[in-house]
Amino acid sequence: MAEHDPSSGGENDPVQGALPLAGASELGGGREVPFPVALLAFSSVSGVGYRALHSLIGAYGNDLGRLLGVAPEVAVEHLRARKAPKALVEAVSGLPPGLVERAHEHLDQLARKNVHVLGPGELPARLLRLPGGPRWLFVQGDPAALVQGPHVAVVGTRNASPAGIDAANAVVRTMAAYPVTVVSGLANGIDAAAHARAVEFGLRNVAFLGHGINIVFPAETAQLRERILEHGGAVATEYLPDERYRRQQFVQRNRLQAGLGELVIAVEGQASSGTAHTVRFAAQYGTPVVGLSWPGAGDLTRLVADTSGGRVLEIFTPAARRELDTMVRSLAERHGHATDALTLVERQLTREAACRDLRQDDLLQLQEKIQQLLNERR
Repeated sequence: MAEHDPSSGGENDPVQGALPLAGASELGGGREVPFPVALLAFSSVSGVGYRALHSLIGAYGNDLGRLLGVAPEVAVEHLRARKAPKALVEAVSGLPPGLVERAHEHLDQLARKNVHVLGPGELPARLLRLPGGPRWLFVQGDPAALVQGPHVAVVGTRNASPAGIDAANAVVRTMAAYPVTVVSGLANGIDAAAHARAVEFGLRNVAFLGHGINIVFPAETAQLRERILEHGGAVATEYLPDERYRRQQFVQRNRLQAGLGELVIAVEGQASSGTAHTVRFAAQYGTPVVGLSWPGAGDLTRLVADTSGGRVLEIFTPAARRELDTMVRSLAERHGHATDALTLVERQLTREAACRDLRQDDLLQLQEKIQQLLNERR
């Protein structure tokens, strides 16, 4: 299958328009071919490119396998009746023998790497609603990480400054008191810093790739990717397993970050950078966006400020950290989570108590400090 460009697919795709949603049950009682097998089978057929595959799934959804479970002439007749492109009809009419068997083998290989193939019925609702959104995902790790929110996207430039890294760390530390999932792109710079800090604080990660699931890029993120998986996170992509990266694919990857995130935090970048695409996608989807400001920060904050609902925070000030804390805590509570703003303090206190010769006076002093905080908040 040729390399694909998701930007060429979507609700107005002419190929998709040629295949209106059809009753797959009309194909009759052929053998059942599971969706993941059908996806891998069709993706390996010469003449079936991304747009055709996107359209087929748009038309048949999880029943895509019915086209492979009946005689070729039946499938061809069904496609012709729906005015499918000639190239697609010809590809289906001449499917090579052993296609389904090889697809089963391919799926087994992916399973050994803990890779799951999600069809339309298993995709997160926030991604399904996107215009031109994904029809499938390859997910390594725990697919539940994509549906158990809230999700907060933390994104930024690959060429991060020391202050930008500090800002990403401050963001994740603020969020770490609550059960959120950090979404980013597993690129060098801000993405990697956010993922790594999230793992350190015990937060789950979802990393969207701009290439196939079998490819590790950049190479420096290999260990971080493993840590994400080890800590219950997921690495996801809509690209076929061995598909290599292209610039446009990273742009399209960004729409998934903006789509899954219920809040997008643009840490550092320029208004002409790849991160700016994520901000624009978020604005298109109605996702709140926060930009971070500090002396010497890039001009991405201007784009955020001009975005409907955009908010710029001076992240190294206590007031901004409190505002961000309020946003994230509210998200967690909307998902039904009990929240405790002092979770990190409690963890640290437990660690300290385990290795200290605590005396009664120490505990009394701590009690006095807590009472002082309570009095200040009244």
